[in-house]
Amino acid sequence: MKMTPTSSRESGQAAVEAALILPMMVFMVLGIIQLGMMYQARLMTEYAAYRSARAGIVNHGHCELMRNAAYFAVLPTLGPRPSGESGRVDDLERAIAAYKEYAVKGTTDPVLFHSGTKLEKVRVEVLNPKRSQISGLFSSYGDAMMSQEIDYDDVRDDTIVRANLLTVRITYFYEMRIPFANWLIHGWFMGFESLDKLRGLQFENQRLGGEASHRALEKLGANKGKTSRQKGDYKLISGLALDKRKYIIPLSANYSMRMQSNMMQKHVSPCAVDE
Repeated sequence: MKMTPTSSRESGQAAVEAALILPMMVFMVLGIIQLGMMYQARLMTEYAAYRSARAGIVNHGHCELMRNAAYFAVLPTLGPRPSGESGRVDDLERAIAAYKEYAVKGTTDPVLFHSGTKLEKVRVEVLNPKRSQISGLFSSYGDAMMSQEIDYDDVRDDTIVRANLLTVRITYFYEMRIPFANWLIHGWFMGFESLDKLRGLQFENQRLGGEASHRALEKLGANKGKTSRQKGDYKLISGLALDKRKYIIPLSANYSMRMQSNMMQKHVSPCAVDE
């Protein structure tokens, strides 16, 4: 059967339309999958904050135990292990193996995204009591215990009551792993404040300083952050994206619980911060 000129033109038009629409459809599907995984990671970060605080209040504010509890909470979202083994944790044996590799092996040497970056997978910080308060707290309220621990049910004044409310912040440096969607979403995340520079222009054709737009936005994102530590984190995150093609988004959650065991200075000091 011969194709008429009209049907030939219609076939060519359909092919052009498909070529234009297909990349957008692929990105939408990949983007939805990646955003769904990020939402799951966000929920696990909140759960990790709860588990970490719970571990802290019953274990004298022990930083390492809080960190291990946080790792166990986010295991389903961590992906392949540093050894190259599968990141599956759908049974107890696999979960224990992953936990040992991330949390136990990283006790004195945290699992990093790349050697030399100082960017660990999961970070635990004690926001209350603050680092600057700890020395005075233990010397003033731990006098009956050689200034090494303070009584969890001490209610002599508001200062010690507040100090015994342990507040933990978990920062989970989540690595996006869905191809194409990861670098595009990450570029938008890092350069969100600069996206107005692309107003009225096609994003994929925009160039900033002679570079592709997503690379330029990654570099602009290196200046994000309010505190010196956050600024350092974003600088490392930008470098990992540009040089190693590792696309990291920090997810953060706080949780507060009242101490149910005596807080010990040697355990809580390593992860206390002044923020």
